[in-house]
Amino acid sequence: MPVCLRLPLTALLALLLAACAHRPPPAGAPGIEAVQAHAAQAAREARLAEVPGWRLRGRVAFAHGQEGSSAQIDWRQQGDAFDIRLIAPVTGRQWRLHGDPAGATLEGLDGGPRHAADAEALLAEATGWVLPVRELPAWVRGARGPGPAEGLAVDAEGRPLGWRQAGWQLRFPDWLPGDPPLPRRIFAERGKASVRLVVGQWEPAP
Repeated sequence: MPVCLRLPLTALLALLLAACAHRPPPAGAPGIEAVQAHAAQAAREARLAEVPGWRLRGRVAFAHGQEGSSAQIDWRQQGDAFDIRLIAPVTGRQWRLHGDPAGATLEGLDGGPRHAADAEALLAEATGWVLPVRELPAWVRGARGPGPAEGLAVDAEGRPLGWRQAGWQLRFPDWLPGDPPLPRRIFAERGKASVRLVVGQWEPAP
């Protein structure tokens, strides 16, 4: 004759709660840390969007495989319009890349200025430097650029550690104080290409 095990109601509830506590979350459900990271980043990006104009000065290093070079950089951004000046550290030669999403002009070349619809391709073809001009106005301020981004992580203060976007892996290892804080160093890698930007000064656009 089967034995019927009788348990007090409180004991039965305790067993049910224990079973639920060890049940794994549904596949694809975002973890609490991921939800908090995206909320912190969304709040940060909303604040940055209130200031569409800015200027940074610093140094940038380009690498592709075993080849590399560096330059001083002076970048002015006003909305979608950019004006980027690159200065060689030894010779002092200067290049100026300016434009907007409709097209760009590169000055400082032998033979005169060049024009193209794609600023990144224009700079790469003329100098060999790979600079993601479309996304960097957001990235340099620690914000996501246009299009999907994956792998977002933030530190204990809600500042982004990095993410993947447009084929690039972004990292933000150092920050300048501010409200909100802005990156001091921005590292971007895509395949054999890498860009490392060290910001010496941030200021509002004139």
